[in-house]
Amino acid sequence: MKKSIIVASFLFFFSSISAQEKIILQDSLNIPVILVDGVEVQSLDSVCKEDIMDVKIIKDKNIIKYFYPRVGGIMCITTKSKKFLTPIIQGYKKNIEVCDKKKKKGEIYIR
Repeated sequence: MKKSIIVASFLFFFSSISAQEKIILQDSLNIPVILVDGVEVQSLDSVCKEDIMDVKIIKDKNIIKYFYPRVGGIMCITTKSKKFLTPIIQGYKKNIEVCDKKKKKGEIYIR
C-alpha cells in the first residue's frame, strides 16, 4: 500500500513538472520576429499602414534557426519611406566621415 502511494505521488509530481515545461515552451515558440526594412522592431504600432509597400511571411527552418528562441516565423515588411533604415544608414555614413578625418597620410587602414 505504501509503495503504491509513493509511486502515485512520484508520478503526479513529475507529470505536473512536465506540463509546466510544455506550457513554457509553447509560449516561447510562438513569438514572431518582425523586420521592418531589415530592422527588427518589437511591435507594429509605429508602422503606418499607408506606408507599407510589401509584406512577406517566412516559415523556413533554415532561416528561423538564426532567431532561435522565437521560432513563430519572420514577418518582413518593406515600407515606402524607409524610416527605420534611414537613421542606421546616416549613422554609418557619419562614422565613415569621422574615421576618414582621423586618418593619417601614409598609414593603411582596414575597415
